[in-house]
Amino acid sequence: MQKIKIGVIGAGWWATENHIPHLKERTEVELTSVCKLEKDQLKFVKDKFGFEYASTNFREMLNFSNLDGVIISSPHYAHYENAKASLEKNCHVMIEKPMTTNVKDAQQLIRLAKKINKQILIPNGFNFKNFMSKAEEIILTNTIGEIKHVDAAFTSSLTDLFQGIPLSESNMHTFQPHASTWSDPNKAGGYGWGQLSHMFAGIFKITNLDPKEIFCLSVPSPTDVDYTNAISMKFSNGATGAFSGSAFVPKDFGGTFYITVHGTKGVLYLDMEINRERLLVRLNNGDIIEEKIRKGDGAYSYGTKDALNTFIDICLGKNVKNHSNGEIGLKTIKVLEGMYKSLKTKKLQKI
Repeated sequence: MQKIKIGVIGAGWWATENHIPHLKERTEVELTSVCKLEKDQLKFVKDKFGFEYASTNFREMLNFSNLDGVIISSPHYAHYENAKASLEKNCHVMIEKPMTTNVKDAQQLIRLAKKINKQILIPNGFNFKNFMSKAEEIILTNTIGEIKHVDAAFTSSLTDLFQGIPLSESNMHTFQPHASTWSDPNKAGGYGWGQLSHMFAGIFKITNLDPKEIFCLSVPSPTDVDYTNAISMKFSNGATGAFSGSAFVPKDFGGTFYITVHGTKGVLYLDMEINRERLLVRLNNGDIIEEKIRKGDGAYSYGTKDALNTFIDICLGKNVKNHSNGEIGLKTIKVLEGMYKSLKTKKLQKI
């Protein structure tokens, strides 16, 4: 059996609860090396999961052994440096969202990946759902015609994180999220970086539109990051967009995620909220196309296992589709960078 060597940079809450356990389920994977800044926690992770090597320095970690792929789950602001070093070691990289915290860095990573013929994957879990690919197919085949308007919303129960309070859902987990990753405006904290990155990755997967201009209003948290986002956008084809984000959702609900795409021939409705799950197309001629989504298979079923399995298959050299690649990541960063510039200047921003 072919074996691949995988390294993990940033073995905190999300990686130890999701990525690393999933990696262990794949018999083709050797957990080779791991990096975590806290020395005592690093030893715990190494021993618990059976990594061969461990270091508090990601560059040293990358030098222990030739790796096929690297999972990057470090804080947002460290993604670029970690990914660049991993690509320079000739590795495929899976970078937790957001891909980077500015457009220039995202562009550089894409250029580097293309140069060495490696892939970048952003584990936006929704992008790897079958209903997302079906929505993409419907739009690609011109079923609803030319896109004229897109509206979408993404809400979640995270007011605690965005004000620097530990996430209540992680109380029984091995580690808890670092508060600064979510609540520090100088470290890419805020709802846009932390949550709307999911929404825009989904929008760009199914529509393939290019963002052109953006304006945003927001409600700030006590740490002065965005709790909410009210966004107006224009795309390069002339279409408009209205997008909403909010951390004000009751705990244990799961939140809202929907995308509605208005075209010249009809409208596509993709809704993932619990008890509202649907992929429905209403055409101007009266026809209806419906793809069933089972209750609970929408927002409630979010996870990154499918994305991680795709990344492992990429490292194994299999011909699989990357549903959240570097180009989708770059478009998302373009929107978020423009959004935060608009919040600061209170003006419409070109993207």
